[in-house]
Amino acid sequence: MREISAGMKVLFGVAGVGVAVTVGFGFAQLADGPLSGVRSLTDRQISSAPPSPQLIGGDPFADDFSKHRKKVWKVSDGWRNGEWTVNDWRASQVKFDGALTLALDHNVTKLAKFSGGEVQSKRGYGHGYYQTRMRAAPGSGTVSGFFTYTGPPFGKPWDEIDVEILGAKPREVMFTYFRDGEKRSHKHPLAFDATKEMHTYGFDWQPDYIRWYVDDAMVHEEVGVDLPLPIIKQKIMVSLWGSRQLKDWVGPFDPAMLPVTMRVNCITYSHSYATRQPCN
Repeated sequence: MREISAGMKVLFGVAGVGVAVTVGFGFAQLADGPLSGVRSLTDRQISSAPPSPQLIGGDPFADDFSKHRKKVWKVSDGWRNGEWTVNDWRASQVKFDGALTLALDHNVTKLAKFSGGEVQSKRGYGHGYYQTRMRAAPGSGTVSGFFTYTGPPFGKPWDEIDVEILGAKPREVMFTYFRDGEKRSHKHPLAFDATKEMHTYGFDWQPDYIRWYVDDAMVHEEVGVDLPLPIIKQKIMVSLWGSRQLKDWVGPFDPAMLPVTMRVNCITYSHSYATRQPCN
C-alpha cells in the first residue's frame, strides 16, 4: 500500500504483475502473480553491491493508540486511490479507542460506495525495526497492511516495505519491498488465522538487509541480490481496503460481509531489532 498524490498516474506491481492506475491520496496496491527473485533463510546470498549509508529519520517511539497522537499520525480523509479500490478514505472509519481500529463498510459518497480507514505517520523514518501487533480484517477481497512508503507525491523515487494480509488467505502473510518502483515479494505461511488472533509482525530494515519477523521469530530475509534495497526515508502507514478489480489476487469482494475491521494494539519504531521496543 502506498501513499499517492491526487490525480497521479503511476505503475504499480506486486508479486510479478503491474497495474497502471490513476489515484487520489492514499496508498497504491498491487495485483498477484508469480514470485521471482526472492531469497529465503535457507537460500541467502551476499550482495556484491555496497550497503547504503545509514538513514536517520524520526526518533524511536511506541504507541498503544490509547488516544490519537496528532503530532505523530495523520488520518486519511476524503480521497480515493482509484477505481481499482472499492473504497475511499474517511476519518469516520478510524477510531482510537484503546487500540487503533480501521473499518471497511458501506458508505455512499461522491467518490465510492464504501469507505475504508488509513493512518500515516507525519514524519519519515529511516533504517530501523518497525513492529505492529494487529488482527487483520476477515473477508475475501480485503487487504490489511502495515508498511512504509515514499514516492512521487513527496518528490522522491518509489521505495516501500510491506507486511500485508489478505482476508481471503488468513493463514498467509505477504512481504514485499520496492526500490525505485521495482519490487520483490514473498509469501510466508502462518500457523494461525491472522483474522481471528492478535499477532506481532515486524521488519528490520538496515543498509545491507531487510529481515521480516512474525511473533518475534525471523521468517524471511532479503539482501538486495536481485534488487537493491530501499535507500530513502519513508512514512509509516497502516490501512484497510477492498477491491473488485484485483480479485485474482485478493479474492472476490462480497459487500454482504461488511462491516469488517482491522485492529492494531501497538506500533513501534526502534533503530534496530537489537534495541527494539516490543509490542505487548
